Amino acid sequence: MIFCCDAVPQEREEQRVLSESTYQSLNSVQEVMDLGEQKAAEEILIKLLSQPGNSIYETAVINQTLGYVYIAMDEHEKAATAFIKALERNILTDNVAHELYYVIAQLLIHSGKYVEGIDYFQKWSVLEGNPGADAHLLAATAYYQLGNYQSMIQHMQDAIRKSEHPEQSWYELLLTGYYQTKDFNNIAALLEKMVILYPDENDYWSQLANAYQRLDQDKKALAVMELALEKGILDETEILHLAQFYLYLEVPHKAANLIKNGLTKGTISRTEENLELLANSWLLAQEKERAVQALVELAELSSDTSAFYKLGQIYFDMEKWSAAIDSFETAVKNKNPEYEANAYLLLGIAAYNNNDNVRSYKAFNQALIYDSTKEQAQWWLNKLYEEQPPGEQG
Repeated sequence: MIFCCDAVPQEREEQRVLSESTYQSLNSVQEVMDLGEQKAAEEILIKLLSQPGNSIYETAVINQTLGYVYIAMDEHEKAATAFIKALERNILTDNVAHELYYVIAQLLIHSGKYVEGIDYFQKWSVLEGNPGADAHLLAATAYYQLGNYQSMIQHMQDAIRKSEHPEQSWYELLLTGYYQTKDFNNIAALLEKMVILYPDENDYWSQLANAYQRLDQDKKALAVMELALEKGILDETEILHLAQFYLYLEVPHKAANLIKNGLTKGTISRTEENLELLANSWLLAQEKERAVQALVELAELSSDTSAFYKLGQIYFDMEKWSAAIDSFETAVKNKNPEYEANAYLLLGIAAYNNNDNVRSYKAFNQALIYDSTKEQAQWWLNKLYEEQPPGEQG
């Protein structure tokens, strides 16, 4: 039977009796339901509710039965309303009422009425004493939708603790709660467990490394990222993040080799940005020749001549004056105000060291135009005048 007539305390037993006609009508509802004719069952029960002479108990049982009919019809809000009416006069047995509190909570929460659903859940849980894992999950879902992350976290922790085999989605919901409350200690602790339980979930590894970084646990973060790299689960963005992390930790050789290997294997695309990162990594590693190789390739790809300016700087530091002159002359053609002044100044010095005074004069005179290089350019021009006046230039 889908209606319930549990044994009751003696003092209220007289109130909890169904008339023969009501009992027979409810049996008819059961038979109709067994045939899958829920609409017919609903009509019988609504008609039964409207007849005069129903006792308080009969009305409660009819509404209770109607609630289960609505569940079969996937009419959850109507089912919740019927069950609430069944409880209004506090005539149902404690066991039945207790069960209905939980059913109502489920129906309301699944219908999006989270505040009302939580209210019934709390009424049920007070009497339940020790809710099971599924009940805690129900409450956690409602609290999540309400943005009450602390309560959601507590219920998800209880759900996982009480379940022999928690589902992966349960861990992810708990993790979401920790993220919402910016609890990186618990984020890291939970992800440590999740990477063991689900080692093929690539995203958990990068999240764990990020959590360690947020906690300033750089060694742990690096260990996780390197293990993920070894497992071959890092995508291009994550590999580049690891390279940047190497630079942050002042190990540029590892950054450069990581990028170089990625470019070779095709796991890192040959973009201007990535080639520039490679060049900068080699420079920080004091590998100027390798930096030159990266910048030459970058210069070929780029429409911006800033790569030639950087090349000129490296050649200048290496005292490769002719190469520096060629690079700076290409760079100044772009008239980039970011480096144009320095490019002319360095071009003049490179030309001076290459015994090309005509080119040197021209470059220093251009550098005079800019406030940032005017004083230095004038110094060099004075030096040139002293060594070889302009009229004596060949």
